[in-house]
Amino acid sequence: MTRPGHSKPKRWVPTAAIDAEITRIYNEQPSGRHGRPGLKTYARQIGWPHWAAKKRARALGIARTKETSWTERELTLLSRYAHLTPEVCAKKLREAGVRRSANACKIKLTRLGYKEGTEYYSGCSLARAFGLDQHCITRWVRTGKLKAGHKGTARLAVQGGDAWLIHEDDVRAFIVAHPEEIDLRKVDQRWFLYVITRGEVAA
Repeated sequence: MTRPGHSKPKRWVPTAAIDAEITRIYNEQPSGRHGRPGLKTYARQIGWPHWAAKKRARALGIARTKETSWTERELTLLSRYAHLTPEVCAKKLREAGVRRSANACKIKLTRLGYKEGTEYYSGCSLARAFGLDQHCITRWVRTGKLKAGHKGTARLAVQGGDAWLIHEDDVRAFIVAHPEEIDLRKVDQRWFLYVITRGEVAA
């Protein structure tokens, strides 16, 4: 029994060695029908319950709960509300009968290259959408092919300087003026149609 004024001692406290071994198991043992037997064995060795070891793996970012694949209807709805915050986007989806968390919406929007409540792209997000390295965006900007401004951050020159901020209209103008710079095999197809049609296809 814990005495008044004393907190209950924590159980299953991870160490660097434990984290390293859990990471090794996840990297070397693919999950099968019965999970990862090595994790269960290791949990017994260190006196942890199996669920505590799996929880630690999730905290380390090496174990994720697999989400069901997004359907075409869900993606259409998501793109329609891409300009909203992830929280509002998730609410709109729920109203349409689709249950996705705000975090799931945020992750999917990021992967699709959509913006979040803004008419601007960062150089990094635009590079992901085009399926290219961020240096390509910098080259386009510096050669005058892509119009861009600065984000206004306090990054130093050694950190790469201030980040680029590119308006969606300038992205569209670039695509029309310089199609030879774009590899359609690499771009996010849904995002590309979204930009070219000003959102008509996605909506």
